[in-house]
Amino acid sequence: MSGSLSGRAGAPMSARRTPWLRRRPSLRTLTIALGAIWLLDGLLQLQPSMFSRSFTAMLAGSAQGQPWWILHSVTHVAHDLAPHVAQWNVLFALTQLAIGFCLLADRAVKPALAASIVWSIAVWWFGEAFGGVFSGNASLVTGAPGAVLIYGLLALLVWPRDRGLATDRGLATDRVAPSAAQSVVGAWGGRTMWAVLWVGSAALQLLPANRSDGAISSAISGGASGEPHVLASLAGDAARLIGSHGITAAVVLAVVEAAIGLGVLSRRSNAALAAGIAVSLAVWVVGQDLGGILTGSGTDPNAGPLFVLLAMALWQGVPRTAVAGARRGREAAGRARAALDARAGAPAGA
Repeated sequence: MSGSLSGRAGAPMSARRTPWLRRRPSLRTLTIALGAIWLLDGLLQLQPSMFSRSFTAMLAGSAQGQPWWILHSVTHVAHDLAPHVAQWNVLFALTQLAIGFCLLADRAVKPALAASIVWSIAVWWFGEAFGGVFSGNASLVTGAPGAVLIYGLLALLVWPRDRGLATDRGLATDRVAPSAAQSVVGAWGGRTMWAVLWVGSAALQLLPANRSDGAISSAISGGASGEPHVLASLAGDAARLIGSHGITAAVVLAVVEAAIGLGVLSRRSNAALAAGIAVSLAVWVVGQDLGGILTGSGTDPNAGPLFVLLAMALWQGVPRTAVAGARRGREAAGRARAALDARAGAPAGA
């Protein structure tokens, strides 16, 4: 009889152990990951090269080839920062470290998220020149539309709608860990962000400058300058593999990007998110070269990890409430089996 009950108890899906790939990340988990990246950015901002004129030269260089209003505004800011670059750089680093610390420590989370959105917009304009999207040759391979833009989108995705940000400690008492679906933008808002980013990347990839024979291979090999030997070797191999097949590679990449963007709006959204993770990591290694964080001049890890975190925020899994319910169901079934086993083993006269 106990075996029969065990079979019946183990049958329902709610009582089965949920694979980790089907679990939906909580807002707290996503916030910790975002805070860790902000801390990394703050530490990168404290590199010696950031305290010299090379930092402002890098800012001004990002605006080259852009429309006049971007070129003028970015170079004007870089010129104003140059006389006191060390002091300004300390302020920039402390701002990013403060945002990261607040997100990690679960202190003043909403103000930190608000500050991160404002900071992201400012840096996207004056630090990244809008990720180069107006230059005519920006692509996902080189980090478009700009990593810092995704910081702001992620802040919206982890901003709780009604209640304060639940911590993992709260899960033990409330049995609830809010997911990105319960953020201020909601699940469909997040999917729309993803679709716009990826379909936009596909459109950028089809620009004339990105469809030339050597465009992708040149972008890959050019970004590897100053990188460690392993990364430089991987980038060189990828550039040689693509070779002069730039048009074909651009079209294929654009089709894949569009499919990833539109796929998240379908019932198979996780497949599109998984494909997005794979493509993001691939171009992060061979195209974005880890954002140059190993060269001493990188200020952030570039867009690859941010796309991965965005995919995890949109991952469609079993809600934590369902996981908790399944756990309670297994515990109840275990107690019932134990009671029946105890009854079956008791003496007949008992």
